[in-house]
Amino acid sequence: MKKLKVLTSFTRLPIVDKASFCRNVVVKMTNNILFGAPDVSLAEATAALDAFDAAILAAKDGAHTAISIRNDCEKVVDAKFILLAKYVDRIANGDETAILSSGFNESHQPSTPTKEELTVNDGDFSGSIFTKSQLITHNGSFRWEIRLLGTTVWVVYVSIQSTFVITGLISGSTYEVRVAAVTKDGQQPFSQIVTKLVV
Repeated sequence: MKKLKVLTSFTRLPIVDKASFCRNVVVKMTNNILFGAPDVSLAEATAALDAFDAAILAAKDGAHTAISIRNDCEKVVDAKFILLAKYVDRIANGDETAILSSGFNESHQPSTPTKEELTVNDGDFSGSIFTKSQLITHNGSFRWEIRLLGTTVWVVYVSIQSTFVITGLISGSTYEVRVAAVTKDGQQPFSQIVTKLVV
């Protein structure tokens, strides 16, 4: 059996998705007893992400200088999170549970690809997101929950559709989103939480 490795394919993600992915890594690694002494401090990684988030928002108008600054910030984020990925790879030593607890993805044994339970993308308007669930309800409904990263109170929405647009969010802020199917047997377990930078 092939030893699992930590992937650095996050560097090829679109910029907003990359920022959300890296933010999730910081959340997962914070107070994670398996990874207590990372090669790049989480404070340093967070500072790089904060600068990247600000640069993403500043470059929305398409100004060349702002885009160049955003690209520079992206390179810094890539470098720091590649070092974090290598650290996790070294410490986890192929242990899938340890790798996943860090927020990074692992190389897979050959298997049938599975769909994500929940995907979150930019909405059509500033301050909105588009969510899509792969959970099965059998003519039931979906319970969508969202909260500002770092807070504890979930805002709840209920829909019969497997897609849902959430509006009125704060641009430049990162949110956590999860969804649960509600069937004739009651509410099912929530999906994994997805973090998203709102633009």
